[in-house]
Amino acid sequence: MRSEYRPAFRTISILTKRDIINTKTLAQRSAYFNEFAMLLDLHKHVSTYRITFPNGDWFGIGILGNSLFRERLNTPDNTYYFFLHHTAEKADDTTIFFYDIEARLIKSQLLTDLQYDPRKETWFKQSIKEKVLLSKPRYFSGLQQFGLSIHQKSANDVVVSADILMQNISHVLKSTSIHPSSLRVLYDEENIIYASNSPNLALIKNKDKDSKVINLNDLFSSEIVSTIEKINLDQEIQRYQHKGEDWYGKIFSAPINSERSLNLLIAVKTSELLSSAYLIRQQTILWSLGILLISIPCVYFISQRISKPIRQATEQARLISTFDFSSIDHTSTKILEIANLTRSISSMKSAIENYFNLTDSISKENDFDESIKLIGRSTAEATKASAAYLYLINDKETHIEPQFAWRASTQSEDISKLESFALDDKKIAKTIEHIMIKKEPFENLNINQLDEQEQNKLGLNSEQIWSITFPLFSREKQIIGAMVLVFDVKNSEYVRNTQFSYFESLMNYTSVALEGRKMLQNQKDLLDSFIQVMASSIDTKSPYTGNHCQKVPILTQWLAESASNSTEPEFKDFKLDEIQREELRIASWLHDCGKITTPEYVVDKATKLETIYNRIHEIRTRFEVLKRDAEIKQWKQAFNNPLPDEYQKELEQEWQRLNEEFALIARVNVGDEFLSEQDVKQIQKIGQQTWEQTLDNSLGLAWEEKARLNSLSEPQLPITVTLLQNNQSHLIPNSGPINHDKRFILQVPEYKNNIGEIYNLSIQRGTLNNEERFIINDHIIQTIHMLEALPFPRTMKNIPQIAGGHHEKVDGTGYPMGLKAEEMPLTARVMAIADIFEALTSHDRPYKKAKTLTESLKIMSFMVKDKHIDKDLFNLFLTSGLYNKYAEAYLKPEQRDNVDINDYIS
Repeated sequence: MRSEYRPAFRTISILTKRDIINTKTLAQRSAYFNEFAMLLDLHKHVSTYRITFPNGDWFGIGILGNSLFRERLNTPDNTYYFFLHHTAEKADDTTIFFYDIEARLIKSQLLTDLQYDPRKETWFKQSIKEKVLLSKPRYFSGLQQFGLSIHQKSANDVVVSADILMQNISHVLKSTSIHPSSLRVLYDEENIIYASNSPNLALIKNKDKDSKVINLNDLFSSEIVSTIEKINLDQEIQRYQHKGEDWYGKIFSAPINSERSLNLLIAVKTSELLSSAYLIRQQTILWSLGILLISIPCVYFISQRISKPIRQATEQARLISTFDFSSIDHTSTKILEIANLTRSISSMKSAIENYFNLTDSISKENDFDESIKLIGRSTAEATKASAAYLYLINDKETHIEPQFAWRASTQSEDISKLESFALDDKKIAKTIEHIMIKKEPFENLNINQLDEQEQNKLGLNSEQIWSITFPLFSREKQIIGAMVLVFDVKNSEYVRNTQFSYFESLMNYTSVALEGRKMLQNQKDLLDSFIQVMASSIDTKSPYTGNHCQKVPILTQWLAESASNSTEPEFKDFKLDEIQREELRIASWLHDCGKITTPEYVVDKATKLETIYNRIHEIRTRFEVLKRDAEIKQWKQAFNNPLPDEYQKELEQEWQRLNEEFALIARVNVGDEFLSEQDVKQIQKIGQQTWEQTLDNSLGLAWEEKARLNSLSEPQLPITVTLLQNNQSHLIPNSGPINHDKRFILQVPEYKNNIGEIYNLSIQRGTLNNEERFIINDHIIQTIHMLEALPFPRTMKNIPQIAGGHHEKVDGTGYPMGLKAEEMPLTARVMAIADIFEALTSHDRPYKKAKTLTESLKIMSFMVKDKHIDKDLFNLFLTSGLYNKYAEAYLKPEQRDNVDINDYIS
C-alpha cells in the first residue's frame, strides 16, 4: 500500500514548491511534459497529474490506457501519453496533445465539448496549503472507473493533484490472495470501499447515469457488515458466520501518510484454511506408496553405487595394460577393501606412468645439461620428495660434483651455492663409505646430526627432515654419482616400508639414463673435436687460407640466425630449430673438408710456374746461361785480346734484351693481371731461344718423373734446347680410371696436370691452369663424397647438400652440380655468401692482397647483379650489420673503411 500512495504524496508536495505553479502560457507549461512523463513511468499507479490555477486554467499529463477514452478522442494508434491544456479566457479553448511511448509529439486537436472544471470538485474545495490530502473515492466519467485524488494547495492557491485508479490498488490485493474465498477489502471509517479483490465489486450507476461510491453494504449483507463493525482494529483474528459457513477475519490499520489511515479487512473460509491439512493427509498416503515403489530402484542404485568403484578400478587396470595412462575419476567409497584396491591401482599407474614419462622426456631432449635437469626433476617429482640433489663423479674421478638441485617449494634451486667435494673427504666419509664401498642407500633420520659444513655440501638446511642417498651405477656396476632425496620426517616410515623398492628401481633407471646421455654427449664432443681438428688440419696444411675453415662457420651461423629471426616476407618460411642449427654448424665446419685431398702446392700456387717450388728460379738460371753464352761468344771472337768497343756494345745490347725478356717472364709469372694475346705471342717468341745442354736430364730423378722421360726417345748429348719448353714429360697422367659421377657438371681433364712452362706462363687470368683449377674445384666433389660416406642421423641428412653447395650460383652456372637457387636449401646459399666474403677480406693469402670492406661489398654486389649469389640474403647481410660485426672481429683496421650500404642494396 505504501508503494501505491506514498510516492504520489511526496511528488505532490514537491510540485507545490516548483516554478510550474507560476507558469502562464502553453509553452511554459508544456516544457514540463518530459518531466511528468518520467514520473508516470516511475510510478505506474498514478494515471494523471493535474495543475489547476485559481483563474480556471488547468492542464494535465497522463497515460492514455482506456480503450473507450481512445475511441471517444479518436486518438492515433501509437498514442501513449496525452497533454491536456485548458484556458479559462475562452470556454472552448481546450487542446489535447498526443505523444508516443518515446514522448515524441504525434499530433494535437481542439476539444469543443469538454466542460470539465476541477474547481467544482469537492476535493479541490477541500485542498489546503498545510498538507497533502487524499480524497474520497469518486467516479472518473472519462475513464469510467473509480479513483482517488491526492491534492495540495500551493502558496499562490494553485492546486496540484494526482489521480490514482482504484483498480491499481485492487490488483495489489488480488496478488496476495491464496485461497479462492480469500477476501481483501480496503475501506475508510465511513465504510466507503477504496479497493477490493472481490469480483463482485462493480460499477454502480443510478438512473441519471452518474456513479456513486461503493460502500460495504453494497458488497456484504447487513449481518456481515454488522459483524465487521464488531471486529476491533488490529485485534486477534475473529471467527464469524456467513451463509452457514465459518470464516476467520482480521482488520488491519493501513497508514496512507502520517495524517491518514484506512482499514484493511482480510477474511477466509475455515474450510479452505484447513485444506492444507487435508492435502497433507492425502499426500502422506501417496508418499507411502511412492516410497514403496522407489525402494526397489534404490536398492538397485545402492548396489550400482557399491560396484561402481570396482568397475572403475577394472577399467583403470585395462587402460594401464594398453599403456593408456588417462586418468579416471574414482568414486569415493567407505568400503575399505575397495578403497585399498583403488589406491593400489593408482600407485601402480603412477609408477608405470613415471617410467614412461621419464623415458619419453629423455628421448626428446638433445642437450646434455638440460637432460640432467630433466632427469633430476622427473625423478624428484616421481618420488614426491620435498627436495632432490643430483651429484656426479667428474671425469678424473677425484671429486663428486653437484649437477642438479630442486625443491618442491620453489621448483628450482641454484647449484652454484653447492660445493663439490673430494672423494677422500673425511667429513663425509660415512656417506662415501655407503655409496662408494658398500654401494647401498644411506639413510639419515635427522639431518641435524650433520655438522653445518656437511649440510651445506649436501644442499640441506637444519629442518627436521629425513633423507636417503642412493648410489647411481653404470652398466658395469661402477659408481657414477648419487641422488639425495629429502622427505618430511613424518613420511619416513611410509617411504621405508612401501616405497623403498620402487625408489631403488627408479634410481637404477635414472643411472642408466644418465650414463646413456653422458655417453651420447661424449660421442658428440668427440665428433665436434674431430670436425674442428679436420678443419684446423686443412687450414694448417695451407696456412695461407687464414683460418678460412674456422671463420666461415661463424659468419654462416650469424647470417642464418638473422634470416631465421627476420620478419621480412622473403624469409617467412625459414625457421631454424635446434637440430637444423646443429646440422648447419657441422656442414659449415666441414664445407672444405675435401681440400684434404687437394695438393697444397696447388692450393698455395702463388705463381704460374710454381709446382713444388717456383720454377722461375730455374728459368732465371737459363737466362744467366744465355747471358754467359753471349759473353763467351764475344770473347771467342776477340780471342785473347781485350773486347773491342763494338763487341762490348753488342754484348751490352744482348744483355739488355735478355734482362727485359726475363722481366716480362717474371711479371707474367705473378699472374695478378690479365694476360693479353700480344704477351702470349711474346712469351712464345722468347721461349724459342736456344741453349746447349750437355748433361743428361734423366739423372737424379724420382722413379715417377724418370718413367715419364723414359717413354721418350733419348737424344744424343750435347743437344740444343729451347729456353722455355712444353715437353711430353710435362704432361702428368691421371693415376687411374676416374669414375665420373653424373650429378657433377665438372669435366675431368685428360691429364692430372700439365707443368709445361709456356703452357703455364700463357695462363690469362690468375695462376692456375685448367688441370689445377679442376683439382681446386674437385675439392667440393670430394667434400660431398666424404660427407655422404659418413653415417649422419636422418635428422642431419642435408649436411652433404649444405656443405657441398657453397660454390653453386643462383642462376645455375656454379659447380659442382650447376644447381639453381630453388634447387638449393637456403642454408647452402647462406654459406656461399659467407665463403665469398671471408675469401675477399682475408688478409693472409699470398696470391692476392686483402680487400677493404667497400671493395669486397662492391664485388659481391656485382655478383648479385650477375645472379651468382642470393639477392635477399645479401641485402639481409647488409641491413643486419653482420658485415660490420665480422669486420670488427677479424679484419685489420685499414680494411674497415666507411661503407654506405645503400650503394649495394639491390
